[in-house]
Amino acid sequence: MRVLRWIALALVALACLLAAVAIGVRFADGPVAMFPGGSLRSGAWVEEPVTDWGFARDVAEIELQLEGEDTSRTTWILVKDGQAYVPCSLGFPPGKRWHLAASEDGRAILRIAGRRYPVLLTRAETEPGLADALLAEASRKYGDLPPSEAGVWVFRVSSRPRAG
Repeated sequence: MRVLRWIALALVALACLLAAVAIGVRFADGPVAMFPGGSLRSGAWVEEPVTDWGFARDVAEIELQLEGEDTSRTTWILVKDGQAYVPCSLGFPPGKRWHLAASEDGRAILRIAGRRYPVLLTRAETEPGLADALLAEASRKYGDLPPSEAGVWVFRVSSRPRAG
């Protein structure tokens, strides 16, 4: 009985620690590991429009902040023929909602290798061969992919002028 009490106490302490970390990272400059973070405040702004995102082809993860929000998240980036795409698995991890906000107002900031890019995210319509090409690129880059039974939205990335 005493062991069960210690296990329960340890689980409660762990849950409290995780909750404190999840709340605390909201004040960080960007996401921390799997936890969404605060606004992307540091990093040089890239003012010139990007016409070829090939430099990000082998970047594993980027940081993304929607312009109207004060939180950021870590996500993947796929590059096909110089065009960048940000995928969003609808089922993994559960509870994700940023894709809905991005489909309404796609103004965002990407931080790639410490540099901030003002971009516009536009949900990519089904183009012949695009889904297969991006799936092949994701498999090349990331190996085993998370479950996608719930579907995947893909956003095309394009440069835009920085707001104010």
